[in-house]
Amino acid sequence: METVKNIIATLLVGLAFLGAMLVGTQANAQSWEGTHIYTPVHTKHFSSNPLYDNSRLGSEGGSEGFLITRSSNGLHFTMGIMQNSYGDYSKYLMFGFNLSESDTSQLSIQLGVADNYSKAYLDEVNARLMNRYLPSTMIENSRIPIVTATYKVRLTNLIGLQFNLSPAFINSGLYIQI
Repeated sequence: METVKNIIATLLVGLAFLGAMLVGTQANAQSWEGTHIYTPVHTKHFSSNPLYDNSRLGSEGGSEGFLITRSSNGLHFTMGIMQNSYGDYSKYLMFGFNLSESDTSQLSIQLGVADNYSKAYLDEVNARLMNRYLPSTMIENSRIPIVTATYKVRLTNLIGLQFNLSPAFINSGLYIQI
């Protein structure tokens, strides 16, 4: 079973790198194609946990850092460094695709991995689930899988609001398209 978990983890990382190669290099500021820089502002979890970092304005972690997304042909490759729920900084790597897109909004799904989540394993319920389902390489390196639905809405052609919904939290912030 452990070998299967490690194979799945390796395939996910390979898929992320394949996504990076597939995402094109042509940008158009009037479309969603191109590079977006996201800065988080606020995170709220669906259930409380005393380990969450309660920082400014009641945000539970996830209020500092940046993510860079390269988008082309409905595909998205994202990477960056952002504060996680526990107040530590994590590196994120995600690959996603569009569900819906218009001139003013975009809805997409991303799958990926984040590191430096050792505090997530201190919670008994989290630890039990992660030890049961994640490969040992992810556990040993304090990594967790990431699944988010992202909704972007334009304020101008180059600036907008972004909302990231995961099974555990909702995170919001601003993006700039360059």
